[in-house]
Amino acid sequence: MHIIKDSILIYSAIPDEFAIKKYDLINKKQLGKIKIKRDRHKETYFYKNRGWVAANDSCIIYAYVYKKQIDIYSVNKLNLKSKIVSNIPKNDIVIGDIENNVKHYINIVAGGKYFYALYMGFSRSNPKSYYTLEKYDYNGNPIAKYKLDIAPILFDIDEENNYMYGYNFQHEDFIIKYNLSL
Repeated sequence: MHIIKDSILIYSAIPDEFAIKKYDLINKKQLGKIKIKRDRHKETYFYKNRGWVAANDSCIIYAYVYKKQIDIYSVNKLNLKSKIVSNIPKNDIVIGDIENNVKHYINIVAGGKYFYALYMGFSRSNPKSYYTLEKYDYNGNPIAKYKLDIAPILFDIDEENNYMYGYNFQHEDFIIKYNLSL
């Protein structure tokens, strides 16, 4: 959930409805939604179009869990502005197989100037030694990539000072800090 323009809520309605919704908190009414195609099965965790939502005052970002794709929408019109699509082959999703399904994006943050997507790109059963933080402008242009040895599953970005602060449950006694200007 994200509050923008002081009183507009942007949120994912999953699992009840497969959509991103825009809601006016002051007037208590829905302002629109972006429908996301759902699969025929009932296991929403394993929908091929499941993803993460982040928003700022001008854009809504949707990063997919099971494919290397990010969609950028306009907050005002809720229309698709741009797509970032990789040529990495799509993997078949096996319902119920948490260990072997490859996950791509596992979190996303919308900053003032840029958005940041945490990329995994592997399954739990075949882990890599690092994760990648991808930095983009709001036109979808790549700005930077950072290799991270410890993934901050939950994170935020201090764009003014160029730091990422995060948390990883496997290192629960620590706050992770990465300098993004290196």
